[in-house]
Amino acid sequence: MKKNLIYWGGMGLFLFLFSLPAMAQDWKSVNPAMARVLAESKLVRGTEIVMAPGEKSEMHTHPAHFFYALTDGKMMVHYKDGKDELIEMKAGDAGVSDPERPHISENVGTTTLRFLVVELKEHPYSKKQL
Repeated sequence: MKKNLIYWGGMGLFLFLFSLPAMAQDWKSVNPAMARVLAESKLVRGTEIVMAPGEKSEMHTHPAHFFYALTDGKMMVHYKDGKDELIEMKAGDAGVSDPERPHISENVGTTTLRFLVVELKEHPYSKKQL
């Protein structure tokens, strides 16, 4: 009984640790055909995203980031928790976002979506230094 409990506990821990990368996948890793990295450093990554009408991403997340729309379009964001959010963007729209929970992005418009995402990879200062 005790061996069985240890075995299943170990298997559960293994599966949890194995699934962590899947829960925190970035767009460039899981959707390389629609994400082109333009610039990258230790602190930030700038990526151009291109999505054809009807195209969907794989499940992914984002750290804190800035975005800039290069074209007009409509994107539906399907969050893993079941919530959906329609984003209507116009060329030139921009904004910032805190880290995002796992989601799938879908181009629900009739035109190709193009936008830039600049993600913060880490903060260079500790709280003591601020």
